[in-house]
Amino acid sequence: MALAAATVGLVGTMGLTGCTLNAEQVHSARAFPHTGGTLTITSTLGGLRILPGTGGEVRVDRWLRGKAAGDGHSSWTLENGTLRLDANCQMILGDCGGRYHIRVPPGIRLVIDAGDDGVILDKITHDADVSAEGAIRLYGTTGKLRLAGGDGLIAGNGLRSTDVKALTRSGTINLTFAVPPARLDARSSEGQVTVNVPKDEYAITVKSKEGRARSELKDTKSPRTIVARSTSGDVRLTANPS
Repeated sequence: MALAAATVGLVGTMGLTGCTLNAEQVHSARAFPHTGGTLTITSTLGGLRILPGTGGEVRVDRWLRGKAAGDGHSSWTLENGTLRLDANCQMILGDCGGRYHIRVPPGIRLVIDAGDDGVILDKITHDADVSAEGAIRLYGTTGKLRLAGGDGLIAGNGLRSTDVKALTRSGTINLTFAVPPARLDARSSEGQVTVNVPKDEYAITVKSKEGRARSELKDTKSPRTIVARSTSGDVRLTANPS
């Protein structure tokens, strides 16, 4: 009886507060004028997917659910070169969250500060500095990349970026390149580091203080440099034939 009463009370409370455990997503979109220079993107809630856009504007598609979709619980602004995406999910029970697709104009530099929900760079040509507590994922990028992760994964596939630096605390780093990088520096304090590059000549440093370190490529006197390090995780450098 006590359990039943508690359950009824819980359902009643959820009804009064408007909380739902499987809230529907509410979509909206905006375009912000922006040309040249640097675009900084900050998000307090929700995963970010950064996509190539057209000149003169930043287009944002936003999907919010639960409390975040309610009036007065979210905001998006672009002022002085900074796009701020905010949503409030402070609640006891219920489903609440968001995600964003951001199409950025060509020819600008990106600075991205994402939270626990992470960020995806999808076929962009921009130079980008990215920091996130969640996962950082990269697909077919070509610009210079500076990636700072925490405990989340940094993963890239089909990369054409030739100048890449990736750093995590305990998160795994897993990068696959479609073209030979000119400068690659991938380091983790506690996570594993795996790098796959096309066969070529590289000056190579592959080390782990407490884990295993293996390389399929030989160190040469090359202007192309690869550094892959971890304090306690395994480190592996592999070669693909492309």
